[in-house]
Amino acid sequence: MPAKVTLGMRQREYPLRKSVVTLREFCRLRMLPPPRSRRVKVPDMWSLLPIAMRNVARNKRRTAITLAALLIGVSVMVSMRGLINGLQRSMIENVALGQTGALQIHRKGYMKNVLGSPLNLDLPADDAFMARIAKVPGVVAVAPRIIYGGMVNLGDVTMFMATIAIDPKREFATCPKRAEIIQGDGGRFARGESLDGIILSAEMAKALRGELSGDAALLAPDKDGALSAENAHIIGTMQLTMPGEKKLGLAPLALVQRMLKMQGRATELAVRVDDMARVQLVAANLRAVLGPDYEVHVWEDIATFFKDMMYRQNFILTLVATVFMILMLLGVANTMLMSVLDRTREIGTMMAVGVRRSKILALFLMEAATIGALGGIFGGILGTLITAWMFEHTITITLPTSTVPYVIRPFVTPNYLIEVILIAGIGGLVFAAYPAWRASRLRPVQALAGG
Repeated sequence: MPAKVTLGMRQREYPLRKSVVTLREFCRLRMLPPPRSRRVKVPDMWSLLPIAMRNVARNKRRTAITLAALLIGVSVMVSMRGLINGLQRSMIENVALGQTGALQIHRKGYMKNVLGSPLNLDLPADDAFMARIAKVPGVVAVAPRIIYGGMVNLGDVTMFMATIAIDPKREFATCPKRAEIIQGDGGRFARGESLDGIILSAEMAKALRGELSGDAALLAPDKDGALSAENAHIIGTMQLTMPGEKKLGLAPLALVQRMLKMQGRATELAVRVDDMARVQLVAANLRAVLGPDYEVHVWEDIATFFKDMMYRQNFILTLVATVFMILMLLGVANTMLMSVLDRTREIGTMMAVGVRRSKILALFLMEAATIGALGGIFGGILGTLITAWMFEHTITITLPTSTVPYVIRPFVTPNYLIEVILIAGIGGLVFAAYPAWRASRLRPVQALAGG
């Protein structure tokens, strides 16, 4: 049945399918321009970022508490990492510059029989061979050594002693920190002025129960297996910094070479490098230069105790940092959940004007990421300042395995700071996923009703 439509003061009948005429149909029938669409402009993803930042600043007290928790937690993480970095660097320096050297060179097969201190697996210790090693890029100094097991006699007491025979001038150029552990007339020994002077460990000196300035004798089987002896003179003691054999002594290389019939030979060469970060590269270059008859080992292959200790330190620090980060990010999740509960009508209004659920989800995730990133940045800055203060004032500690104090200068790397900030920001996203999902799943009618 035709519908009647009132147009002005006149009535006309139009064969419409429905009794309701839309505004667009009315304009078409009257030949008027179509009406303009007045849609609410829905923000795109990029324009949500300033909105998210404004929302973060809306509840200042809640945001401040969350940021304070993140700031304290991140600063503690950075400070602890800096302290461990300083401790590990001090440990590496004490081992590489005071005991083993950054690198060690042996004849092939020596390390497999190192407990027996084999004298038959010797290598050249002449100036030409060491000059060949010194030409390798990154090598600073080379020192020959002979390590053997023998005996020392003082008066009527004779005891077993593991002895390291060194060339003092070359040794203290390669391991300068070794001089710090020597007590007594160590200066004369370090300068090579005492041709028969020996240094005993404190445990060895205590076991001998004698004067530390008396005539002694060194006894050991030489390279051919015959027992040989040389007169020596005890001129000082030393404090050990590594676990292992406590009955240890230092002796002049020339004296021991004469006793063992190993003139111009050694059982190992210690090498100092210019940069410990490039020690693996220098080791690879040395292997290429020396060939397959020799083995090159870095300090961590020799001082495995310290390598294991550093691994345990890093594991414990990572565990503690993970617990700290989880606790901090739970605070971010709680803040976002409270924000969703407080803003249900706002969420309903956004849905009513056409904002999609995905954009509501993205908005709350951006708010969480903003809080996490700000907490990570300010926490990283505070932690860096604390670490810099500790670096300036230094920290001195003594490990249970050593009587020699370690001077620690904490530091953090830029890579670690970037990693912490990224973890805080991404962690905020992850832990805010449920509150954001809950906000995007609200029904507009219920949200507008406040619940």
